[in-house]
Amino acid sequence: MKGCAALHVALLLAPLAVHAADAPLPESPLAGAVAYAPHPHFRWQREADVKIDEVHRIQIARDEAFAEVVCDDRLEVVSRFVPVKALSPSKYWWRMRRGDGEWSQAVAFEVRAPEQQFTIRAGSDEATVARVLEEAAASSPARVDFEPGEYRLAPAETKSLVTLAKAHDLIIDGHGSKLVLAGTLLTLNDCQRVTLQHFTVTANRPGHTLVRVLKKDSANEQLIVKPEPGYDADVPRYFSMEGSGGSFLGCMDAKDHGKYLVGAGISARTVKVAPAKDEVGAFVFSPVKAATLDLMPVGAVAVVTSYHWQWVQMNRTDECTFSDVTVTDLPGAFCGGSNNSARSYLACKVKPRSPQDYFGGHAATGSGRVGEWIEGCEFECLPDDGPAEQSFRQAIKGADGADAILLGGNAVRQGDRIALVNAKNGLGVSAMAQEVKGARVQLDRPLAELLAAIQQDSASGWKSVFLYCDAPSNEDFVYRHNRTVGGRAHGVKFNGTRAWIADNHFENLNGNAVLAGYTSEVSGHGARDVVVSGNTILRCGWTPINVWSTSGLGGNIIVRDNRITETRDAAIAIKGCDGVSITGNEFTSSTPPKQGAWITAEKTKDLRVSGNEHTAEVPEMKADPDHL
Repeated sequence: MKGCAALHVALLLAPLAVHAADAPLPESPLAGAVAYAPHPHFRWQREADVKIDEVHRIQIARDEAFAEVVCDDRLEVVSRFVPVKALSPSKYWWRMRRGDGEWSQAVAFEVRAPEQQFTIRAGSDEATVARVLEEAAASSPARVDFEPGEYRLAPAETKSLVTLAKAHDLIIDGHGSKLVLAGTLLTLNDCQRVTLQHFTVTANRPGHTLVRVLKKDSANEQLIVKPEPGYDADVPRYFSMEGSGGSFLGCMDAKDHGKYLVGAGISARTVKVAPAKDEVGAFVFSPVKAATLDLMPVGAVAVVTSYHWQWVQMNRTDECTFSDVTVTDLPGAFCGGSNNSARSYLACKVKPRSPQDYFGGHAATGSGRVGEWIEGCEFECLPDDGPAEQSFRQAIKGADGADAILLGGNAVRQGDRIALVNAKNGLGVSAMAQEVKGARVQLDRPLAELLAAIQQDSASGWKSVFLYCDAPSNEDFVYRHNRTVGGRAHGVKFNGTRAWIADNHFENLNGNAVLAGYTSEVSGHGARDVVVSGNTILRCGWTPINVWSTSGLGGNIIVRDNRITETRDAAIAIKGCDGVSITGNEFTSSTPPKQGAWITAEKTKDLRVSGNEHTAEVPEMKADPDHL
């Protein structure tokens, strides 16, 4: 039945604004441009009055009259597009329009095959692979074709097999080849428009091993396990913080594939492992608190994972695209690095070695000035968060005058919108970077005014105040038509400006399916201009959709037409945001949400709720009336 919003806050969404007379203005590719990438990145100028619930439509055709259209798509929120289907070498025209408005002028461009082509022969060794990639990068635009086959390459974990700097318009095609790696294959520094496609990638030593719980000793805080047949018996190798981004053990849910038992996990940060003295081949984890041991059933299968390396690293690299790449059992993320911009993952997979296994590998973490474009992908049995757009904090060294600060680095640029967040109370305030000279950033507001807004005494210094780049920051992030099944943490996380998270399937995740803005002193304080729509969510997290910004800087978020089944605390949780619309969602659960309502809201302004379907036994919303 249709639910009524609590406290009379249900409002219909406002009708779409009257469109501006002018058509959108295409920015890239421009008329006469040549693209070598099979998945070019399209951009148009964002209209000043555009609303996040307005739709833009893009068409790409082989003729100027658009009689032979090869791509016709509709987009919300963002002002960019990356086609999942590759564009073959040809001349094309593209155009776009806002809503039912006029089409923009048609722009002609060409997708061209690189003239320089290189081949890596089947069975090539590491030196040959590295040499050919380096030659191709030096000759770019270029294409590298791997002959189909299996390549066993063993670069050191601490160093890439090959590092390419300032390469551009480079296509690396595996033609279905399998790469068996012992470390990172490729690092891209300051590169542009690099495409990696048609590979299967795995590790020569898996990123996990499976164990079974033999017994528990609560009195001595010990967990005793034994490796499963066919899996690596060197358990301590996977449970060590040395050279690792994280090592964990988690017990698996025998009923729902890929789902971890809530609370039944331990970390190498606080627990050690050693061979058992009274059981050959077994291992003892200690100290494990009794409360945690209680959640670990004897006989349960547990996954022990280690995070060491990624098969590709990127730094300051623009418009890099992974297409039709499957990774299995890697002890690290799909792609690592920092300060990346406009990466794409198209029809890629992170999969376990067999349907019965419990570990696929790690997904990617993005922190760029442009968000990732992730579409048509499958992520299965992740040991950590899925794709996460994070705005990493920057330390402030001190003040330099009444309106300028000194940073530890130079990641902020002139014209950026930044935020200062007080780590002690979570409060945040925005400002603009008017001038940047090295590590010195001059702001458009006096420091005294900014510190007062976050209740920080200027005499207390800057140790507990962090700076985040808000805009551009992960802008125009798209996550649609993906499938995520099984995982220890969250499905997709976004901190930044403008995101479209739509038409995905999330199932059996310990964490939330969608964090459309979240607060962490390490990786951000919230999101703005986000649409979460059309997603199917089954057995995910305490609250499957979570929209939090305790700094008070997040907001302008739409949560629409999602189907949420089986909840723990609530279906949707909102906290600290300004402007949130929750409409047309469907909530069902075999057990009532523990919070006593499908939607919970705290410290939220301008909350609009309407047209959500749910059973009458549970109220639609529980909210703090002082902030609605």
